[in-house]
Amino acid sequence: QTDTAQSAATTSASSQSLNDSCSFSIVVRTSTSDVLPARANLFIQMTDAAGRQNDKIRLKCSVTHRKKFQPGHCDLFVLADQTLLEDIKSIEVFHQKREAGPPLPLHSITVMEHNTHTAYHFACDGYKMGGAEPEDRTMKSFKFACTGNAPVFTK
Repeated sequence: QTDTAQSAATTSASSQSLNDSCSFSIVVRTSTSDVLPARANLFIQMTDAAGRQNDKIRLKCSVTHRKKFQPGHCDLFVLADQTLLEDIKSIEVFHQKREAGPPLPLHSITVMEHNTHTAYHFACDGYKMGGAEPEDRTMKSFKFACTGNAPVFTK
């Protein structure tokens, strides 16, 4: 009977952890520019109204473009099994150049939370991620506040 009780407890814990996770779609829109930015790694970390944060996550594979973060593009990234965040208030973007070159100008970031079907918008206003000096490869970060949210789908 102890094995059955332990199995039930494990199943209950697994169900609880599934309820505490969610998925996000992240859309990164870059500003239009005549200059190609340096190839770089971009990471994000979101914070909700309760102060909870997800892990710092690298935006690795764009669903929409083979070459991510090109001027004037929107790149879609899907993040599954993430920490459940409700009422996202800010997003911190970390940028590290992989080669020498100009910084990456961001237009905006939109986060779609799949559990509540809510979209959160972060206006970046052309903020240039990365060092101004072409050779500067140190990791830089900037925190953007949520400028608005709305339900994406209604039932």
